[in-house]
Amino acid sequence: MTHGTILVVDDNPDIRETTRMTLSRQGYEVWLAPDGNSAMQLLNEPVLASEVCAVICDLAMPNGNGTDLIAYLHRHHPAVSIIVCSGTDDTTFLQGILQQGVGDWIRKPMSRDTLLQKVRTAVHLFTLRTQQDSENGPSHTSVASPRTASPSALETVQDYHNKTTDQ
Repeated sequence: MTHGTILVVDDNPDIRETTRMTLSRQGYEVWLAPDGNSAMQLLNEPVLASEVCAVICDLAMPNGNGTDLIAYLHRHHPAVSIIVCSGTDDTTFLQGILQQGVGDWIRKPMSRDTLLQKVRTAVHLFTLRTQQDSENGPSHTSVASPRTASPSALETVQDYHNKTTDQ
């Protein structure tokens, strides 16, 4: 049984493969893309796109950076959770991307436990968003960012986050 499909987008093949192995061992299906353009091509395939519940992406990549991919995801796949994985030391910048609707961020190099905790939370958030969409019907927009989520949905995500980090 799979816990969800995660798309890992990074120009470093070692990071892609290590992340794939870590998540696969925990029951996730993992797809890999070397850059933002490749990721967008994968997500343009409706059958493939319908499977992805979270994207882990680097920001600085050739052939389509993470910022372009994030904008694409917000426009075309707003329920998909986004985790930025970056080597930058600029925590102010990383905190700022949360205001742009990115679900979370991980600083490289990342620990296995941090990766798994953030992915669990992202998949849970995706599940809440898709449940909300199905309950509200197609005429309502999906929850594209924590800023637009209902307080009860945010509390549920925070409770889940606290529960998974307390273990």
